[in-house]
Amino acid sequence: MGVRSRALCLGLALASFLSSSCSASPTGSKLLYLVPPGAQIVAGFENYHDEHHHGQLLLTTRNNRLDLADWQAMAGVDHRRAFQEIIEVASSERGGHLPEHLLLVAGRFDRDTIFHSLLINGATEREYQGHTVILVEPFAREKGIVIGTRWLIILDNSVALFGTPGIVIGALNRYARHADVDMVLRERLSQLPRDVSSWNVLSSLPGARTEYTTAQPASPWSRFLDGVEVLIVGARFGEKIHVHFLLHAAESRGADFFRQKTASFADVFAPSHTGSSRPPRLGNVELGPDRVQGSILLSKRQFDAWGDWTNNFGHAPAIPERQADSGQ
Repeated sequence: MGVRSRALCLGLALASFLSSSCSASPTGSKLLYLVPPGAQIVAGFENYHDEHHHGQLLLTTRNNRLDLADWQAMAGVDHRRAFQEIIEVASSERGGHLPEHLLLVAGRFDRDTIFHSLLINGATEREYQGHTVILVEPFAREKGIVIGTRWLIILDNSVALFGTPGIVIGALNRYARHADVDMVLRERLSQLPRDVSSWNVLSSLPGARTEYTTAQPASPWSRFLDGVEVLIVGARFGEKIHVHFLLHAAESRGADFFRQKTASFADVFAPSHTGSSRPPRLGNVELGPDRVQGSILLSKRQFDAWGDWTNNFGHAPAIPERQADSGQ
C-alpha cells in the first residue's frame, strides 16, 4: 500500500491580502509553470477583494500553512503590496513523507523594502545564479516545529518563491528556462470547471503511494480520502459556493468503492457541519470504472458555518508531514 500520511488536515484559508485579480481558469495560472513535476500536493487560489470571494478551500500541509503565514508577516512592511495568486506545493521524490514545501506568490511587491526589513531583523543573504536569496530561519512562534532554513527570492517585484532550498531551486530553474507547465498537472486541472478560483490536486507517486488521512481517523474527510490515488478539488465563490471534486483510484476497487466515496463527500458537508436543516444538494455525480466526480452547492451562510466547524474540530490549521512506518 505504500507509506501512510498519519495526519493530513483540511485547512480553510481566509484570504486577507490586498489584491487585484480577475477570474481565470486554473490552467491559465501565471505561476503554474514554476511547479516542479511530480509534486504530491499542489494547491492554488486567486485572490479577490470583493465580498463574494472571502475564503479559499485548501488541502495543504502544516509547513505550507506556516510558509503562507510567514510570508504575510514578512510582506507586511510593504504597504503597497498586492497579491493576485497563491500556489502551495508539497513534494518528495520518494513519496510518503513530504519534506519539500514551496510557496509561490504572484502580485506586486517592493523587494528592497521586504529584504531590508528581514536583514535588519537578523536574516542573512547569499547569491544564487545571480539572484539575491534571503535565508529565513523559523520564527519564534514556530519553535519546536521542525521547519528548517527557508529561501526567499523575489523576481522582478512580481513573483515570490519561498520554501525549502531544494524545491525553490527547482522552481527558479524552471523560471530561468521559461519551462512549460507540467503536462500531468495541466491535464488534471483541466478536468475542473474553468471558473473555479480555488483548487487542489493531491496525488501519489507510482510505487510509493501516499495515503492521505486527517488528524481524526474517523472523520468524514478521512473516510473520503482513504484509498485515493488522485483527488482534484475546486471551489467557485459567488452568491453560492460550488465545491467540485474528482477522485481517481484503481479500477480494481470496484463500483461500490466509488459510490461510498460520493456518500463520504456528502458527509463532509452534513447538515450538522453547515448549520442547515437539510443536506446541501449534491449533484453532477458521474461514476466511471476508476473515478467518481460530483459537486455540492452551498450558501454563504452554510459555507461559513462549515468553515467554523472545520476549524473548531481541529482539521486546520496544521498539517504534519511525518509518516508512520509502512510495514513493508
